[in-house]
Amino acid sequence: MANILTALAPILFAAAQNVSAEPFGVVDGITTNFDSKGVAKGDSVIVPVAPLRAATDFVPAAYAPQGDDATASNVTVQITGVKQVSWYLTGEQMRTLDNGADSSEWARQMVSQGMRTLRNLVEADAALQIKCGAGRAYGTPGTTPFASDLTALTNLYKILRDNGAPMADLQCVFNTAAGLNLRNQNIIQFAYQAGSDTERRTGTLLRQFGFQLSESAGIGVHTAGTSSAATGTGVVSTSTVSGQDITIGGTSISTVPGDIISFAGDANNKYVTGAATAATGLKSGFLNRPGLRQAASAAAITVGGNYTANLAFERSAVVGVFRPPLVPENPTIKQLQISDGSGLTYLLMDVAQWGQRSWVLALAYGTKVVQQEHVALLLG
Repeated sequence: MANILTALAPILFAAAQNVSAEPFGVVDGITTNFDSKGVAKGDSVIVPVAPLRAATDFVPAAYAPQGDDATASNVTVQITGVKQVSWYLTGEQMRTLDNGADSSEWARQMVSQGMRTLRNLVEADAALQIKCGAGRAYGTPGTTPFASDLTALTNLYKILRDNGAPMADLQCVFNTAAGLNLRNQNIIQFAYQAGSDTERRTGTLLRQFGFQLSESAGIGVHTAGTSSAATGTGVVSTSTVSGQDITIGGTSISTVPGDIISFAGDANNKYVTGAATAATGLKSGFLNRPGLRQAASAAAITVGGNYTANLAFERSAVVGVFRPPLVPENPTIKQLQISDGSGLTYLLMDVAQWGQRSWVLALAYGTKVVQQEHVALLLG
């Protein structure tokens, strides 16, 4: 389809457009690699993970003993997506725009809108990966958090602390509905309770209980798997010592990664599934780390419903790689790496064609949870 520019010329560029920018709290809150080196889809970054260590008795001796053996593991952060936005102008269209103002301004605005599109894509993808890599959850599906108080934050704090998170740079990222509830709290609105009127006057949320609070347009709704049991429950006949591998017996259940499950007799914990299942039997890695917090042998399992996946995590628990893709040199293609205010580096290509010019803006990305026990979900 041809570009329709008749209505735009000659008054389109009387003033530069301010391009919208949706909240970008997820990528802002994780460990990121904004290197400008080009990468290809499928490339990987390896992150080492040290194993848990068992304690032994200290025994004095004439000489120091050799340390215990340890087997290191790693997590691969893979470039899972390479996306682009593109547009073109024919020679006649460029002249029409230049007669009214400047065709380069059209290109500038298209680049800005392209950055916005790609930025929102990587934000949503990062939120999805973090959701599926969380260890436990808190909250009620279908109920927006912070409706009356800040207890959601204290409960998330307890979950991460119990799981051994370093608590050095906690992040809590939620959608704007939760943000609205939070800003309506007296502890935010009343200066004598908040300690200052900074949040009320600027709208910027300050840290609460160690969490840096931020909003994201990428927070999505999780669609839960459908249990084959009419009641939405199955039966866990046994569980392994690790607490992640579970044998399901009695009634098969259907889950997808990111589902919330709970066990009879363990009312205080909601667990996040890391693997899909649709039958009975042994399910390896069914729960994300650290797994069960109390025994669930022969306990009924309940699969939760749909929920909004707000996120709480330690920054170091999630690694994101965002780089421009690698395109071989070509005499008909001019390449330029450009960055936005969020730090993402894109590849802009200006392609000379027959009677027209095309532009392509591209970005490669991948996100991985490297420490599942340091990630929790805030259900909404």
